[in-house]
Amino acid sequence: MKLNAVLHGALRVLMLCGDGRVVRLAELAGDLGFPKVTVSHTCNLLVHAGILESRRGTGGGYRLARPPEDIRLLELFDIFDPEDQTNACGFRGSEECRICGVCRLRAATAAAYAAMRAELADLTVADFALDHASSVRPAAFRSAPG
Repeated sequence: MKLNAVLHGALRVLMLCGDGRVVRLAELAGDLGFPKVTVSHTCNLLVHAGILESRRGTGGGYRLARPPEDIRLLELFDIFDPEDQTNACGFRGSEECRICGVCRLRAATAAAYAAMRAELADLTVADFALDHASSVRPAAFRSAPG
């Protein structure tokens, strides 16, 4: 399954904010290669969801509102990519589908979706946050496929 653009951007923002430090909007936008307005919008959604907190003024920017090990990827997925967007079967109820009784697609995609949710429930921001003290450089991050 493919992540939608907003979820993808939110995950990349959290990769850069995951070490707990305050990160300025300009730094996030530059490291991600996204326009400031896009990063600002994504950060505001994360602030509204209680994932990030924002600080204004000197020393301001964005940082995690909770410890990274307390923020599960499943929580982010549920905020930015709700189930109805990832359902391979376009029909919601059996009354809408003429072949529901014999269709194997619905059951197969439901099983795949459940497995994906179980995997995301085990992962946290701490598992994929970039360590700014390590040799991982934002330029390498920016050039990663995605």
